[in-house]
Amino acid sequence: MVKVLQMMKVECYPVGLLQANMFVVKDEEQGLSFVVDPGAESMTAEESLDRFGGERLQYILLTHGHFDHIGNAAALKRKYPQAKIVIGKEDSAATRDDALNLAIDFAGMAVVEHIDADLTVGDGDCLPFGEKTIQVLATPGHTRGGVCYLTEEKLFTGDTIMKGTTGRMDFPGGSVRDMLQSVRRIAALEGNPALYCGHGAATTLEMERRNNIAMGSMSYDDLY
Repeated sequence: MVKVLQMMKVECYPVGLLQANMFVVKDEEQGLSFVVDPGAESMTAEESLDRFGGERLQYILLTHGHFDHIGNAAALKRKYPQAKIVIGKEDSAATRDDALNLAIDFAGMAVVEHIDADLTVGDGDCLPFGEKTIQVLATPGHTRGGVCYLTEEKLFTGDTIMKGTTGRMDFPGGSVRDMLQSVRRIAALEGNPALYCGHGAATTLEMERRNNIAMGSMSYDDLY
């Protein structure tokens, strides 16, 4: 009998003031899950995790340290204590500093419950995920410590790449030069992984190679 392998399932929940994308990723084959960028509370996302088995949540992955991507990490950790909070080394202080995570700029409308990450990661690190791995790519530009997470032909880009554009580079720690290098690095990846972006619709790497203005002439959308 041929075994049919079940692919990872990605669920997207736009949350919070800026409708940042929170992703719930379920590997039904392994019975494991992880979350990317829980920027604000989503009861629907938590109900989905609970149905799958909340005890199976292995990681809370943060692509960078801005409030709209980390705001509910502490609450999820409290509910699912076995899950490890992961963030890039250069952004790790933002989980306890409202100036760095930009919450202070929103005059009380954005709230980040402070917490320390369980793991800080850098370029080339690999997180074990059952029999699979999640690869870390350092992608500074939007923030100094921004990272992307790659697994099973799925790349979670945070605010490095959005469909057709990139994240802003004028926040503290942002850099046009670093963003250009990060985007070119992503463009050079093998294959055509799906790109799950920090805001807006998902896309693919091949689509971005053809259409993303940052992979040609440099410009960016001033939304995020």
